[in-house]
Amino acid sequence: MNSSMCRKEFIKSVCTLGACSCMGASMIEIHKAFGQEQTSKPGDPLEKRAVMRMEFSDLWVKRFMNVLDNTLDEEIRKKLMMTNGKICYQEWIESTDQQIDVVPYEQWAARVRETVKDGSIQIDGNVIYFQYMGSAETGEAAPENVCLCPMVESKPEGLSKTYCQCSVGYVKEMFEQTFGKSVDVQLVDSVLYGGKRCKFKITVS
Repeated sequence: MNSSMCRKEFIKSVCTLGACSCMGASMIEIHKAFGQEQTSKPGDPLEKRAVMRMEFSDLWVKRFMNVLDNTLDEEIRKKLMMTNGKICYQEWIESTDQQIDVVPYEQWAARVRETVKDGSIQIDGNVIYFQYMGSAETGEAAPENVCLCPMVESKPEGLSKTYCQCSVGYVKEMFEQTFGKSVDVQLVDSVLYGGKRCKFKITVS
């Protein structure tokens, strides 16, 4: 998906092919359940409903994050969002039936140095510099300036930076499951902050 494509354009393109994405998918399932499966055409209620739901999601997420910022102190906000990211990763592993084999850090680092050449991972002693170069959903390279979280891929204007702590929790859980030990994760840069890619500093204990 082109990084400049807005959600409305994205929904229009996939619905024209007869397969609504994300929020609109539930409407297709409803039609199937009642024997009313149909192919959406540009301007159809199904397409409009999908666009409306995604636009509403953008507004809801922005408003909810503002509520968190104005109600909870920074540490609680951080813990809340990191926990959500942790569970997000766990559910992704479960939904894809993946098996995570614990690998000693030194062995993992040696393998990465030999095989990872795209710049997504750099290693300095017990510190890992990691950035997202591809999409977990497609397994393909992702363009710059695109948030890989499907909830905010359109980068709603004014969205709180607190939201990115969800990714911190996701990355922390991912590396802790890989190494079988605690790691510290710091957000170095983020697409929502204006960066080209989301970047993290992971310190292995």
